[in-house]
Amino acid sequence: MKPPESHSNNNPKTPKLSQEEFGLPPNIFQNSNAPAIDLTDTVNTDPVKNSQQETEPTTVKTPLTLNIPTFDTINALPTPMTYTPLSPNLLSSMSPTIQMQQQPFQQLNIKKRRNNNNLNNINGINTFKSHFNEIRNSKELDQVKNIAASNRVVSELIPPPTLSPQRIVSLPTVNEEEITFDNEERTKLENEQNEFSNEEIILNGYLLKDMSHVRQWKKIKHIGTGNFSFVTLYESLDEFDKYYHQVAVKKIKYPNNILNTTDDTLSRLESSLTRELSVLKTLDHPCVVKLYGINNPIFIEQKRPLTTLLQEGHASIPSCEFIMSYCNGGDLLKELTECQGNVPRWLIQRLYGELVLAVKYLHENLIIHRDLKLENILLRYTLDEIIGMRNTASYYEQNMIELGDFGLCKKIENGELCTARCGSEDYVSPEILMGIPYNGNLTDTWALGVILYALLEDRLPFDAPPNANQRQRNRPVAHRIARFEWRWSKTLDEVGLDSAKDIVKNTLTRKNQRWNIQQMYDSDYIKEVVGTLKF
Repeated sequence: MKPPESHSNNNPKTPKLSQEEFGLPPNIFQNSNAPAIDLTDTVNTDPVKNSQQETEPTTVKTPLTLNIPTFDTINALPTPMTYTPLSPNLLSSMSPTIQMQQQPFQQLNIKKRRNNNNLNNINGINTFKSHFNEIRNSKELDQVKNIAASNRVVSELIPPPTLSPQRIVSLPTVNEEEITFDNEERTKLENEQNEFSNEEIILNGYLLKDMSHVRQWKKIKHIGTGNFSFVTLYESLDEFDKYYHQVAVKKIKYPNNILNTTDDTLSRLESSLTRELSVLKTLDHPCVVKLYGINNPIFIEQKRPLTTLLQEGHASIPSCEFIMSYCNGGDLLKELTECQGNVPRWLIQRLYGELVLAVKYLHENLIIHRDLKLENILLRYTLDEIIGMRNTASYYEQNMIELGDFGLCKKIENGELCTARCGSEDYVSPEILMGIPYNGNLTDTWALGVILYALLEDRLPFDAPPNANQRQRNRPVAHRIARFEWRWSKTLDEVGLDSAKDIVKNTLTRKNQRWNIQQMYDSDYIKEVVGTLKF
């Protein structure tokens, strides 16, 4: 029995949809081998009539087929998400409307180098090649490529003196090709060395607790170079000053166009300096770096110190130097590099427990860091020295790390969402990459998950896996971050790490499922080590 004809006649016709919105060919969704189809025809659902039509070839209608194109690169995805800093051609291919929406989030590709004069540092000029050749022999770290470049996306800070599209060296991994410096790169390194050598031997400074008394320190050696600063070790000329005997002095690097009146570089620089100083001078925690003083009190007392100094008649902008606590062990990345990732599990747990304590202190005081990474974890002692302390009372009575580099920190209100796209690409959360408002506390816990994974696996979670094919290796890191593409490799079958893996699993996930710092602190992995500390 046939169904009533009125049912089919009342059905609305399927409209034709233009595919030009995504810039695709008009016939991309049509089978090239099939005849053209008129979508205005009514679809016949009558089984009897269908059986009759099968005997009449002239009335056969070819069913609609859909060929879904595959996209080998993230740039080809027909999606409004424009999140990856490593896609320079993406912005130019977007519509003008989307480009206008992206203008507040200017991406700055900034290379970071550390300790150019230190022979123990993998980025030292004289030992850069030799150190990577030594690491190349490592059996555990020989799978990861492309570690010599990094992006730091900073939208609300001052532009750095130089820009570079390269990624940072984030773990002691292996580059399969020899790394060489071109002439331009070598010139930049030499200029930085010359700038350091031209610094004053004697530093006059003021302690925060006594701005009326001038103190003096003597320059000892260069410690490292950051995106916006040089760091130098100084020793006090007062032999009786034991507490401030050795200090790390962070000298701010000014952009070349800072006095250009056509842009707001000076204003942004002042905002960055005052924000960092206002946060640092309020911090008081064993596992957080200390701000002891400044070379000029005006940077503490004035909201617009640089403008004030220029109005006083200075021909150029005077230097700004933070006098801070010194950590003799260097940063954690350097130490991991030198020991090629062979760190005892108990020591990883201890260092990570202190890091969680530091971030918990910040979040409880409504401060977000936004640049948590291995390079910014400073060690008071080398890893070998800490291992030697394990069975002593001092191991439990003093902190081993200090969290540093507060250049991207921010004081927030309860429930406040941030919009500035900033941080280091390997450690930023998907919401930052996609340019949507984000919870700064949860982006910090995401970065903590990246750090713990790196400590356990000796590689970053969103680098290409060790057994990846060439196509997977060519996929941008930002693409894997946005898809939450990570998995265990080295520690896949290792026993005794369930509590540590729980932290990683619950931090490298979607923001509505992500642990906050209190949940991390309450985990068995952190409670086990924090309960033994006596500081």
